[in-house]
Amino acid sequence: MFKKNIVGIIAEYNPIHNGHLYHINRSLETSGADAVVVVLSSNFVQRGEPAFLDKWSRAKMALHSGADLVIELPTAFSCHNAGVFGSAAVDLMAMTGIVTHLSFGMEDPDAPLGAIARILVEEPSPFRKILRERLDSGFSYAEARTAAMEQMLPGAGAILSSPNNILAQEYILRIVERGYPLETTPVKRTGTGYHSGPSGSFAGAGWIRDAVRTEGITDSVAKVMPPHALSSLREEISRGRCALSLDLFWRILRAVLLREGPSGISKYAEMREGIENLLWANAVKAQSFEEFTSLCTSRRYPGSRIRRSACHSLIGYEHRANREAQRLGPPYIRVLGWDAKGQEILRMMKTSSKLPVLFRPKGRPGTYQRMIADIEYRATALWESLVPNPEPLSESKKGPLRLV
Repeated sequence: MFKKNIVGIIAEYNPIHNGHLYHINRSLETSGADAVVVVLSSNFVQRGEPAFLDKWSRAKMALHSGADLVIELPTAFSCHNAGVFGSAAVDLMAMTGIVTHLSFGMEDPDAPLGAIARILVEEPSPFRKILRERLDSGFSYAEARTAAMEQMLPGAGAILSSPNNILAQEYILRIVERGYPLETTPVKRTGTGYHSGPSGSFAGAGWIRDAVRTEGITDSVAKVMPPHALSSLREEISRGRCALSLDLFWRILRAVLLREGPSGISKYAEMREGIENLLWANAVKAQSFEEFTSLCTSRRYPGSRIRRSACHSLIGYEHRANREAQRLGPPYIRVLGWDAKGQEILRMMKTSSKLPVLFRPKGRPGTYQRMIADIEYRATALWESLVPNPEPLSESKKGPLRLV
């Protein structure tokens, strides 16, 4: 039995780099934990793109970096806005019945996120009034909420303008809403931003992906990744198991959008306010995914929302399923990998877990659990279509990774 705490980390590791390794180590120190549970995004990630490497490869990187148990955040939640992403990931942590702490990176770990969360939960009338005014003026929901929060709590607007602070706020909000017994341990981010180039031995995951796609694995890339992760990345590329190009993704997406037309696109998750017309019109003329995103992006429709909406269309994630997923949350805990400590955690979860613990997504036909599993099967099959050496049956044949 564990005598200390177990700390949870929500991550994409797309791919893992030295900043992630620093965060894992600091999380153990600040929480006093002796084990790490990671909730890892599936094959489509929060910014609305296919993951660079599949979930099993990223789980392996996590285990070699200090994680003891890696569980999946299903595509229905991982490729979604910060609120849905954060809520579902925190739900999974809490449902293990064994995670005691939640650690996350922040630009400003001293920010009053608890006070902000209370306002967001209570939604006092002045807050709702400002929110509605900003939305009616053409602001995106995130911008409108930030503006309303700034009026209620001066300084909060700046806090909620930083990407990691936004996710941290969603984690704390969910903990407050549900009364989860999770202690939060924020860690100040070190190194550079998501798309920033190298600064010493640190660089953002976005920069790493762009660099590898354009120049391959250079010395600059090698410098900012742990040796084991770098070795795994080289191996996956050599095996044809890396989504090095988004060109094929764009061609498939464009074909689907043109086939569906505005009326067909409108049935998918997060399609409202006429966004389906925008996606269809720009799919007609865009020559690349980057151009498509740029043409569709506006104050009301941020690029991340455009990309996620497009992914929902491609995966076939419809409104009804989306509403049900947001109402019910993750229906199971799907294990991607574990080490010796993780094996002990899994034994303890036999009695502590409040959700079924699975090695492969499944469920009886017609059930909510089956619906989430089916979305996962489709998303993984699609991801497999984007790499040079696909494994079409990976979702049904691959089991979790065991490092014991």
